[in-house]
Amino acid sequence: MAQTGDTVEELLGLVASRRGVDFRDHRRTAIERGVDARLKATGVADISEYIELVARDAAETDRLIEAMVVPVSSFFRDRDVFDALETSVIPDQLARTAGPLRTWVAGAATGEEAWSWAMLLCWCRDMFGGPPIEVLGSDLDERSLALARGGRYPAASAADIPQRFNARFVTPDGDDVVMANELRGYVRFGNHDLNGPALAPREAILASFQIISLRNVLIYLDEPLRRRVLERLHSILKPEGVLVLGTVETLPVALRSSFISYPGTPAALHIFQRTS
Repeated sequence: MAQTGDTVEELLGLVASRRGVDFRDHRRTAIERGVDARLKATGVADISEYIELVARDAAETDRLIEAMVVPVSSFFRDRDVFDALETSVIPDQLARTAGPLRTWVAGAATGEEAWSWAMLLCWCRDMFGGPPIEVLGSDLDERSLALARGGRYPAASAADIPQRFNARFVTPDGDDVVMANELRGYVRFGNHDLNGPALAPREAILASFQIISLRNVLIYLDEPLRRRVLERLHSILKPEGVLVLGTVETLPVALRSSFISYPGTPAALHIFQRTS
């Protein structure tokens, strides 16, 4: 269905005023794809009519946000990244951290990546010693966050969890698996807009982290917003802390002096250490 620039801007302005989430700097192709999906799902005649629907139906605002952020996650996605974290990054961070080792998984979707981090951190702390761990997962989509907090997933999804973690941290329950109680004390989830007024989710005890994981998020942002988000994250990442972008994302040229490839990790995995 036809969308004009003005009507899309009007719709995004309505979402921003209602939910405090501003998509106007996100990639327009992803925005239009999400809007078009909701137009078809609701059966409205055109975008002007859809704007009227969103204005009177708060639940539709949430469904539109979900369509635009594409909540997708899985356990131990890109195993090479997690292997490098286990062998080179996390032991080093545990050794150099005096207080709690705080990890923020931004764009956590339904939570599998945040739970994966908790498993890996808990395992490494037991192996190498170190401080308490904290994992914070954040996302824009409340329905995804509800699933993340529940920690219940289809049993088939556990196939990607390494066996040594599966045996310890995952409990079968019928056709599902649930995250073990041992993990639940380490993990919290909260709603957060990376471009919003707050630097970190309100659930963060401190807006300061040793590790920030931001994977498959930047690809949905225009270049100016991508740079702005990374600059904000840099400001709350501790010196010599870790930024994990993974194989899909890249650093903007303007920020490459602020990070180096983390020592001992392949450059292609895009695991960085803050240098300044």
